[in-house]
Amino acid sequence: MMTPNPMSRLFRRVFPGRNPLATCGDRIEGAVLALGVVVASLAVPVAGAVGSEAYAAYESRVEVEQANRTQVDAVLVEDAPEMTGRSEGAVETTSVIATYRLPDGTVREGLVPAPHDAARGAVVRIWIDRGGEVVEPPMTSDGAVISAFVMAFLLWGGVSGAMALLYVVIRFLHMRIRLRWWKLEWELTAPDWTGR
Repeated sequence: MMTPNPMSRLFRRVFPGRNPLATCGDRIEGAVLALGVVVASLAVPVAGAVGSEAYAAYESRVEVEQANRTQVDAVLVEDAPEMTGRSEGAVETTSVIATYRLPDGTVREGLVPAPHDAARGAVVRIWIDRGGEVVEPPMTSDGAVISAFVMAFLLWGGVSGAMALLYVVIRFLHMRIRLRWWKLEWELTAPDWTGR
């Protein structure tokens, strides 16, 4: 005897047809499953469009940040504190007072990110904006692509996850109702079978 493949089982679950054993709950469960598949499928182009819009916005940010941020050398005026207790994912830099020269030649002093255990007088590369403030490195084109992809994937994953959760809840409730009905039917049938 041939065992049905997973796709045919899924098809029969979604569309029980004239199966005399299929209940109203089975049909509702199948409808919710079909709805979930359709919504998850439709979410793909929507997530793609959102990701595309996000990429355009990130690319604009890349252009602005690349044009307005400059990398300069900073000289530490104090020793960086030692890292206490290394752990996975630990921040590898700390804030240390340093001096750095702006593009117009002005010298400024402020907190800059530096490696732990860096000694006074060490030179570190930092990014500054046009006002001379220390800033994060500018976003790159690769960063824009990754950020847009993550946003699109999270949107699609959220929609698909919500539909999967809805299906699981409906299936759980249907199973509870089915077990309750079986229990009631057995209580009515048991005396005929057991003689009690």
